Amino acid sequence: MTRVSVALFNFENGGLRDGQHDLHPLVDAFHDVTTPPALILLCEAKEWQTHGNQPLLHAAELLADRFATPYVGVLGHDPRGPMPPAILYDPTLLSLRTWYDPDDRYAFDDKRNVARFALRTSSERHDSRTEFLAFIAHWDVHCGIRRRQQAALLDRYGATHLPAVGGGDLNATASGPHLPQRDWTVANYRARRQKGQRMPDGTWVADTEAVDHLIGHWDPHTRTRTDGCGFHSIAELAWQRDPATPLLPTVNGGDDVGGGLLIDWLLVNRAMLAHVVPDTYRVHVPLGQPYPSDHRLVTADLCFDTLNTPPSL
Repeated sequence: MTRVSVALFNFENGGLRDGQHDLHPLVDAFHDVTTPPALILLCEAKEWQTHGNQPLLHAAELLADRFATPYVGVLGHDPRGPMPPAILYDPTLLSLRTWYDPDDRYAFDDKRNVARFALRTSSERHDSRTEFLAFIAHWDVHCGIRRRQQAALLDRYGATHLPAVGGGDLNATASGPHLPQRDWTVANYRARRQKGQRMPDGTWVADTEAVDHLIGHWDPHTRTRTDGCGFHSIAELAWQRDPATPLLPTVNGGDDVGGGLLIDWLLVNRAMLAHVVPDTYRVHVPLGQPYPSDHRLVTADLCFDTLNTPPSL
Protein backbone atom coordinates (compact mmCIF):
# COMPACT_ATOMS: atom_id res chain seq x y z
CA MET A 1 0.00 0.00 0.00
CA THR A 2 1.25 3.46 -0.88
CA ARG A 3 -0.13 6.60 0.71
CA VAL A 4 -0.15 9.82 -1.22
CA SER A 5 -0.65 12.76 1.10
CA VAL A 6 -2.25 15.76 -0.62
CA ALA A 7 -2.04 19.34 0.66
CA LEU A 8 -4.08 22.31 -0.56
CA PHE A 9 -3.18 25.88 0.36
CA ASN A 10 -4.06 29.34 -0.88
CA PHE A 11 -0.90 31.27 0.01
CA GLU A 12 -1.96 34.90 0.18
CA ASN A 13 -0.34 36.86 -2.69
CA GLY A 14 2.26 34.12 -2.97
CA GLY A 15 4.14 35.71 -0.08
CA LEU A 16 4.69 38.92 -2.03
CA ARG A 17 4.96 41.87 0.37
CA ASP A 18 6.17 45.34 -0.59
CA GLY A 19 7.75 44.05 -3.77
CA GLN A 20 9.63 41.19 -2.08
CA HIS A 21 8.75 37.53 -1.63
CA ASP A 22 8.76 36.14 1.89
CA LEU A 23 8.13 32.43 1.55
CA HIS A 24 8.76 31.42 5.15
CA PRO A 25 5.04 31.78 6.05
CA LEU A 26 4.41 29.04 3.48
CA VAL A 27 6.50 26.69 5.62
CA ASP A 28 4.79 27.97 8.77
CA ALA A 29 1.43 26.85 7.40
CA PHE A 30 2.70 23.25 7.61
CA HIS A 31 3.68 23.62 11.27
CA ASP A 32 1.74 20.58 12.47
CA VAL A 33 2.01 18.38 9.38
CA THR A 34 3.98 15.22 10.13
CA THR A 35 3.59 13.25 6.91
CA PRO A 36 5.48 14.78 3.97
CA PRO A 37 2.92 15.63 1.30
CA ALA A 38 3.57 13.97 -2.02
CA LEU A 39 1.37 16.49 -3.80
CA ILE A 40 0.98 20.16 -2.84
CA LEU A 41 -1.68 22.22 -4.61
CA LEU A 42 -1.09 25.95 -4.27
CA CYS A 43 -3.13 29.01 -5.20
CA GLU A 44 -1.85 32.56 -5.64
CA ALA A 45 1.73 31.89 -6.74
CA LYS A 46 1.96 35.60 -7.48
CA GLU A 47 4.90 36.49 -9.72
CA TRP A 48 6.61 33.19 -8.95
CA GLN A 49 7.79 33.09 -12.56
CA THR A 50 10.04 36.15 -12.09
CA HIS A 51 13.83 35.98 -12.17
CA GLY A 52 13.89 32.57 -13.79
CA ASN A 53 11.17 31.05 -11.56
CA GLN A 54 13.23 31.92 -8.47
CA PRO A 55 10.23 32.19 -6.07
CA LEU A 56 8.86 28.86 -7.30
CA LEU A 57 12.20 27.14 -6.87
CA HIS A 58 12.76 28.76 -3.48
CA ALA A 59 9.35 27.54 -2.26
CA ALA A 60 10.18 24.02 -3.40
CA GLU A 61 13.55 24.16 -1.63
CA LEU A 62 12.11 25.48 1.64
CA LEU A 63 9.49 22.74 1.76
CA ALA A 64 12.09 20.17 0.75
CA ASP A 65 14.13 21.21 3.77
CA ARG A 66 11.05 21.13 6.00
CA PHE A 67 10.09 17.57 5.04
CA ALA A 68 13.44 16.14 3.92
CA THR A 69 11.71 15.43 0.63
CA PRO A 70 12.76 16.73 -2.79
CA TYR A 71 10.05 18.73 -4.52
CA VAL A 72 9.62 19.74 -8.13
CA GLY A 73 7.38 22.69 -8.90
CA VAL A 74 5.38 23.67 -11.97
CA LEU A 75 3.41 26.85 -12.55
CA GLY A 76 -0.07 26.89 -14.02
CA HIS A 77 -2.09 29.35 -16.05
CA ASP A 78 -4.20 32.28 -14.86
CA PRO A 79 -5.78 34.43 -17.59
CA ARG A 80 -6.61 37.14 -15.05
CA GLY A 81 -3.08 38.14 -14.14
CA PRO A 82 0.32 37.09 -12.77
CA MET A 83 -1.06 34.97 -9.93
CA PRO A 84 -1.22 31.43 -11.32
CA PRO A 85 -1.71 28.25 -9.34
CA ALA A 86 1.21 25.91 -8.82
CA ILE A 87 1.82 22.26 -8.05
CA LEU A 88 4.73 20.86 -6.07
CA TYR A 89 5.28 17.10 -6.11
CA ASP A 90 7.66 14.47 -4.78
CA PRO A 91 9.49 12.99 -7.81
CA THR A 92 10.61 9.94 -5.83
CA LEU A 93 6.98 8.90 -5.62
CA LEU A 94 5.28 10.57 -8.59
CA SER A 95 6.23 11.00 -12.23
CA LEU A 96 4.68 13.95 -14.01
CA ARG A 97 3.47 12.83 -17.43
CA THR A 98 1.35 15.74 -18.66
CA TRP A 99 1.25 19.43 -17.76
CA TYR A 100 0.39 22.12 -20.27
CA ASP A 101 2.79 25.03 -20.39
CA PRO A 102 1.02 28.22 -19.24
CA ASP A 103 2.18 30.02 -22.40
CA ASP A 104 0.84 27.34 -24.75
CA ARG A 105 -1.70 29.22 -26.87
CA TYR A 106 -3.05 25.98 -28.29
CA ALA A 107 -3.98 24.32 -24.99
CA PHE A 108 -7.71 23.85 -24.44
CA ASP A 109 -9.03 25.66 -21.38
CA ASP A 110 -10.34 22.45 -19.81
CA LYS A 111 -6.84 20.93 -19.89
CA ARG A 112 -5.02 23.80 -18.23
CA ASN A 113 -3.87 23.30 -14.64
CA VAL A 114 -4.61 19.57 -14.88
CA ALA A 115 -1.64 17.27 -14.30
CA ARG A 116 -1.34 13.61 -15.19
CA PHE A 117 0.82 11.65 -12.76
CA ALA A 118 2.09 8.08 -12.57
CA LEU A 119 2.64 6.39 -9.22
CA ARG A 120 6.21 5.09 -9.32
CA THR A 121 5.62 2.46 -6.65
CA SER A 122 2.85 0.80 -8.64
CA SER A 123 5.15 -0.97 -11.09
CA GLU A 124 8.78 -1.24 -12.10
CA ARG A 125 7.63 -0.85 -15.71
CA HIS A 126 6.79 2.67 -16.82
CA ASP A 127 4.07 1.44 -19.16
CA SER A 128 2.08 -0.35 -16.47
CA ARG A 129 2.08 2.17 -13.65
CA THR A 130 -1.06 3.51 -12.02
CA GLU A 131 -1.97 6.93 -13.37
CA PHE A 132 -4.17 9.64 -11.92
CA LEU A 133 -5.09 13.25 -12.60
CA ALA A 134 -4.54 16.18 -10.25
CA PHE A 135 -5.99 19.63 -10.87
CA ILE A 136 -5.65 22.97 -9.12
CA ALA A 137 -8.24 25.71 -9.52
CA HIS A 138 -8.68 29.25 -8.26
CA TRP A 139 -12.14 30.44 -9.17
CA ASP A 140 -13.28 34.00 -9.59
CA VAL A 141 -13.81 35.91 -6.35
CA HIS A 142 -16.18 38.49 -7.83
CA CYS A 143 -18.92 36.68 -9.70
CA GLY A 144 -20.92 33.50 -9.25
CA ILE A 145 -21.71 33.34 -12.96
CA ARG A 146 -18.03 33.15 -13.81
CA ARG A 147 -17.48 30.51 -11.09
CA ARG A 148 -20.19 28.39 -12.66
CA GLN A 149 -18.43 28.68 -16.02
CA GLN A 150 -15.14 27.69 -14.41
CA ALA A 151 -16.83 24.67 -12.83
CA ALA A 152 -17.94 23.62 -16.30
CA LEU A 153 -14.29 23.35 -17.38
CA LEU A 154 -13.74 20.63 -14.76
CA ASP A 155 -17.04 18.75 -14.87
CA ARG A 156 -15.96 16.15 -17.44
CA TYR A 157 -13.26 14.88 -15.08
CA GLY A 158 -15.93 13.71 -12.65
CA ALA A 159 -16.67 10.69 -14.83
CA THR A 160 -13.29 10.03 -16.42
CA HIS A 161 -11.90 6.50 -16.13
CA LEU A 162 -8.71 7.87 -14.60
CA PRO A 163 -8.85 8.63 -10.88
CA ALA A 164 -8.75 12.37 -10.27
CA VAL A 165 -8.05 14.51 -7.22
CA GLY A 166 -7.88 18.25 -7.03
CA GLY A 167 -9.52 21.39 -5.92
CA GLY A 168 -8.50 24.81 -4.79
CA ASP A 169 -9.85 28.08 -3.55
CA LEU A 170 -13.21 27.88 -5.27
CA ASN A 171 -14.44 31.07 -3.59
CA ALA A 172 -17.80 29.44 -2.89
CA THR A 173 -19.37 26.97 -0.53
CA ALA A 174 -21.85 24.21 -1.31
CA SER A 175 -25.43 23.62 -0.24
CA GLY A 176 -26.18 21.84 3.05
CA PRO A 177 -26.70 22.92 6.68
CA HIS A 178 -23.81 20.70 7.88
CA LEU A 179 -21.32 23.08 6.26
CA PRO A 180 -20.12 26.29 7.97
CA GLN A 181 -22.70 29.02 7.48
CA ARG A 182 -22.52 32.80 7.20
CA ASP A 183 -24.87 35.46 8.55
CA TRP A 184 -25.43 37.46 5.40
CA THR A 185 -27.32 40.20 7.24
CA VAL A 186 -24.08 41.47 8.77
CA ALA A 187 -21.98 41.15 5.63
CA ASN A 188 -21.63 44.28 3.52
CA TYR A 189 -23.22 44.56 0.10
CA ARG A 190 -20.03 43.86 -1.85
CA ALA A 191 -19.38 40.67 0.12
CA ARG A 192 -22.96 39.52 -0.40
CA ARG A 193 -22.68 40.15 -4.13
CA GLN A 194 -19.42 38.23 -4.39
CA LYS A 195 -20.31 35.04 -2.52
CA GLY A 196 -24.06 35.26 -1.97
CA GLN A 197 -27.24 35.51 -3.99
CA ARG A 198 -30.45 37.37 -3.33
CA MET A 199 -33.66 35.39 -3.16
CA PRO A 200 -37.01 36.65 -4.55
CA ASP A 201 -38.13 37.68 -1.05
CA GLY A 202 -35.05 39.89 -0.68
CA THR A 203 -33.12 37.65 1.71
CA TRP A 204 -29.55 36.58 0.98
CA VAL A 205 -28.14 33.05 0.93
CA ALA A 206 -24.80 31.55 -0.08
CA ASP A 207 -24.16 31.14 -3.79
CA THR A 208 -23.60 27.38 -4.05
CA GLU A 209 -24.36 26.75 -7.72
CA ALA A 210 -20.78 26.33 -8.95
CA VAL A 211 -19.61 23.82 -6.33
CA ASP A 212 -22.96 22.01 -6.39
CA HIS A 213 -22.54 21.58 -10.15
CA LEU A 214 -19.57 19.32 -9.43
CA ILE A 215 -20.64 17.49 -6.25
CA GLY A 216 -24.46 17.71 -6.43
CA HIS A 217 -27.17 19.59 -4.55
CA TRP A 218 -27.84 18.72 -0.92
CA ASP A 219 -31.11 16.85 -0.36
CA PRO A 220 -32.25 17.56 3.23
CA HIS A 221 -34.61 14.56 3.22
CA THR A 222 -32.07 11.91 2.27
CA ARG A 223 -29.11 13.85 3.69
CA THR A 224 -27.18 13.04 0.55
CA ARG A 225 -26.33 14.86 -2.66
CA THR A 226 -28.25 14.49 -5.88
CA ASP A 227 -27.20 15.14 -9.46
CA GLY A 228 -23.76 16.70 -9.84
CA CYS A 229 -21.00 15.68 -12.24
CA GLY A 230 -19.48 12.82 -10.29
CA PHE A 231 -17.20 14.60 -7.86
CA HIS A 232 -17.15 14.03 -4.11
CA SER A 233 -15.89 16.34 -1.40
CA ILE A 234 -13.27 14.76 0.86
CA ALA A 235 -14.49 17.06 3.65
CA GLU A 236 -17.96 15.53 3.40
CA LEU A 237 -16.58 12.00 3.20
CA ALA A 238 -14.83 12.68 6.51
CA TRP A 239 -17.99 14.20 8.00
CA GLN A 240 -20.09 11.23 6.90
CA ARG A 241 -17.63 8.95 8.68
CA ASP A 242 -17.98 10.99 11.89
CA PRO A 243 -20.90 13.46 11.80
CA ALA A 244 -20.17 14.53 15.38
CA THR A 245 -17.05 16.33 14.19
CA PRO A 246 -18.04 19.70 12.71
CA LEU A 247 -16.62 20.85 9.41
CA LEU A 248 -14.38 23.88 9.81
CA PRO A 249 -14.16 27.03 7.70
CA THR A 250 -11.08 27.20 5.50
CA VAL A 251 -10.55 30.95 5.98
CA ASN A 252 -9.03 32.54 9.04
CA GLY A 253 -11.06 34.52 11.54
CA GLY A 254 -11.96 38.07 10.65
CA ASP A 255 -11.81 37.62 6.90
CA ASP A 256 -15.54 36.92 6.43
CA VAL A 257 -17.78 39.06 8.62
CA GLY A 258 -20.74 36.95 9.69
CA GLY A 259 -18.82 33.69 9.71
CA GLY A 260 -16.15 31.94 7.67
CA LEU A 261 -17.10 29.45 4.98
CA LEU A 262 -15.58 26.26 3.63
CA ILE A 263 -14.39 27.51 0.25
CA ASP A 264 -11.13 25.57 -0.18
CA TRP A 265 -12.19 22.17 -1.47
CA LEU A 266 -10.41 18.87 -2.03
CA LEU A 267 -12.45 16.88 -4.54
CA VAL A 268 -12.18 13.38 -5.99
CA ASN A 269 -14.02 11.77 -8.87
CA ARG A 270 -15.80 8.41 -8.83
CA ALA A 271 -12.69 6.53 -9.94
CA MET A 272 -10.64 8.01 -7.07
CA LEU A 273 -13.31 7.54 -4.42
CA ALA A 274 -12.08 4.10 -3.29
CA HIS A 275 -8.59 5.49 -2.63
CA VAL A 276 -9.64 8.21 -0.18
CA VAL A 277 -8.77 7.79 3.52
CA PRO A 278 -11.57 9.96 4.96
CA ASP A 279 -10.33 10.22 8.53
CA THR A 280 -7.10 11.88 7.37
CA TYR A 281 -8.94 15.01 6.19
CA ARG A 282 -7.91 18.03 8.22
CA VAL A 283 -8.19 21.81 8.18
CA HIS A 284 -5.06 23.13 9.88
CA VAL A 285 -5.78 26.08 12.15
CA PRO A 286 -2.76 28.41 12.52
CA LEU A 287 -1.08 28.70 15.89
CA GLY A 288 -1.68 32.43 16.09
CA GLN A 289 -1.33 35.77 14.37
CA PRO A 290 0.05 36.94 12.08
CA TYR A 291 -1.50 34.21 9.95
CA PRO A 292 0.60 32.62 7.19
CA SER A 293 -2.31 33.41 4.87
CA ASP A 294 -5.94 34.45 4.88
CA HIS A 295 -6.73 30.80 4.08
CA ARG A 296 -5.99 27.61 5.99
CA LEU A 297 -4.03 24.59 4.87
CA VAL A 298 -6.14 21.52 4.03
CA THR A 299 -4.70 17.99 3.87
CA ALA A 300 -5.91 14.45 3.21
CA ASP A 301 -4.43 11.10 2.20
CA LEU A 302 -5.04 8.77 -0.72
CA CYS A 303 -4.10 5.09 -0.53
CA PHE A 304 -3.16 2.90 -3.50
CA ASP A 305 -2.51 -0.85 -3.68
CA THR A 306 1.09 -1.35 -4.71
CA LEU A 307 3.29 -4.42 -4.73
CA ASN A 308 6.66 -3.09 -5.77
CA THR A 309 9.26 -1.11 -3.88
CA PRO A 310 9.93 2.44 -5.10
CA PRO A 311 12.38 2.62 -7.99
CA SER A 312 15.48 4.70 -7.52
CA LEU A 313 15.82 8.08 -9.20
